[in-house]
Amino acid sequence: MEPSMKDLQQLAVLDPARGREPSPMEWTRSEAFVERVIAGQATGTPARRPVGRRLVVGLAAATVGAVAVVTVPALLPGTAEEAVAAWTPAPGSLTGEQVLPQARICAGNDVGGRSSAVDPADVLLAEQRGLATLLIMRKSNGVVVECMSAGDDDLLASMGLADGPLPAPPAGTVDLQTMSSLGSGDAMWSNIVGLVGPGVTGVDVRLDNGKVFQASVKAGWWAAWWPGPEGGEVDHLTVIVHSASGKTTSYRPSELA
Repeated sequence: MEPSMKDLQQLAVLDPARGREPSPMEWTRSEAFVERVIAGQATGTPARRPVGRRLVVGLAAATVGAVAVVTVPALLPGTAEEAVAAWTPAPGSLTGEQVLPQARICAGNDVGGRSSAVDPADVLLAEQRGLATLLIMRKSNGVVVECMSAGDDDLLASMGLADGPLPAPPAGTVDLQTMSSLGSGDAMWSNIVGLVGPGVTGVDVRLDNGKVFQASVKAGWWAAWWPGPEGGEVDHLTVIVHSASGKTTSYRPSELA
């Protein structure tokens, strides 16, 4: 067998959609996406300037620090498009027990090393927006990663956040660990993740177009994702931090990096 064929076989086991047959709806949406590409209506998005400590775009990744950042985009454009179409500005909070299927998939990929076992307590933050689940979890080697999936088995993206515990920001404040955009056309989406200091009771994100949505806050982390390119652009949004004292403070991402 040619060495290149052996390489392809080894890469095949990393395919998050390996052995999965697309649904009729996914085939329809994927075919429509291909038709738009052929017609010149859908174009790729160029790499964008990093704002936070880490930026992820497409299959390429840039990182500052020891933790590797890797993304695993959905192979079927329709999956990401459906997740974007079903997005909600207010997230539903989920427990580790409720997201164990997604956590096991996240733990089983190579980003940050694989975990042999997953406990609900390993899930630090989990939210649901429509079809998509975003979670931040700690792998068995201590590495903290973020994963986003649509359904129980469609992994849209995964990235490393920290190789161990991180110090909390000062009381009543937040920081920015990563901000990125991924995809193109109807399937383009952004995400933002950071740490929260003691006394932070909530975080909102306001885009420059006026759209406002809630981030999830739990276990010292805050996170959100949304349809659009702003996560890969410089200061096209504002982070609004609410504290237990009743104080509200607004930041541009460049002020948090």
